[in-house]
Amino acid sequence: MNTSHNFRDMSLKELKDICRGEPEKYRGFSKLNKDDLINFMYKKISNSQGSRNSVSRPSYTLSDVAHIFETSDEREERINELEELIQSYSEERKEDNVIQDLVYSLSITYPESSVIFDNCSDVNNDIIYNSNKKKYISQYGSLGEGGEMILYHGTDQKNLQSILNDDFRLTNNPVHGHIYGKGIYFTNDIEKAIYYSERSKSTKYVIVCNVHVGDICLGNASMDIHPKMPDRDKCFDTSVDNLNSPKQFIKKKNGTYNILGIITIENYISRNIQTNKFSTSFKILNKSNKKLELYWIPLGTTYTAYTVDISKCVYMNIIPPCIRGCDGALGMKSQKYHRFACVIYKKNKQYSSLDIVRIFMIVNPSEIINIEPWDV
Repeated sequence: MNTSHNFRDMSLKELKDICRGEPEKYRGFSKLNKDDLINFMYKKISNSQGSRNSVSRPSYTLSDVAHIFETSDEREERINELEELIQSYSEERKEDNVIQDLVYSLSITYPESSVIFDNCSDVNNDIIYNSNKKKYISQYGSLGEGGEMILYHGTDQKNLQSILNDDFRLTNNPVHGHIYGKGIYFTNDIEKAIYYSERSKSTKYVIVCNVHVGDICLGNASMDIHPKMPDRDKCFDTSVDNLNSPKQFIKKKNGTYNILGIITIENYISRNIQTNKFSTSFKILNKSNKKLELYWIPLGTTYTAYTVDISKCVYMNIIPPCIRGCDGALGMKSQKYHRFACVIYKKNKQYSSLDIVRIFMIVNPSEIINIEPWDV
């Protein structure tokens, strides 16, 4: 080891000063702690000494002559920014955890659905969004009272590729109106975003974005641009539907949000009771020779196609067995998308998953649910 490089006796600042003096040699140094930086520098020196006897023709690109037109401070700042950007792509971003939690939550809420997140992050959009944030902070000292948030935008499949290729179009007339002014509408309510996607279909698409919310004002239908803030030389950043508990966020400038990806929900079935469009009767035909019981599964209860915690369900009625060749039957009233469980009757009411005969959902008017002997 070359003793002229006694890095271990130097401070972290001295080490970084050496790296800044040879930025091409020590590219990627800025985020390392002292011990890692020392090992990193020794390794770079060892590699350079090992290749000292090999000669290769240098290659140049237009970016290599950038130093002719910039000061040493500007060059250092540019290199540091590039290093930070490269480092950010190798680290797990905070929004990744939020999205993972969201997808998991949706999977639990809609166990019969397939929930998929496709990462659509684009490096160019990342640079634009981060540059705009940096410029904003340099002008105003912070990102504003609302900071940035992960928000959602529900849309139809036919619009997805256009949005990913060309961004949201501020000049287009919004499909669902503009009650709070023209602009791009986001929401912090995933269910609201789902509602605005493919209303007549069972596959939903929600675009997930990082949005600079900043300082908010109450929107209105005639608001084409955000007004200036009182006693400040800046405009509001975002208009909302409610100042105290906003659900909708309207942006009027591109580059103030960043698309992270798309959530696709296949086989989506709404759990909102208010969307039920009919009350109807249904009938259960118990063709077995065992007495069964019917339980209603409350909305939001976690279950699978084969099991549910009966203790969290609501008892409805007895389903009589087949007697003298006649089918046992139970007639009930229900609303669309309500779910029920049929279980083998037990006097002590201590049910396990083995006692569950059928879990079903009412989708159509006057449905008939058949319980066959082999089901019990």
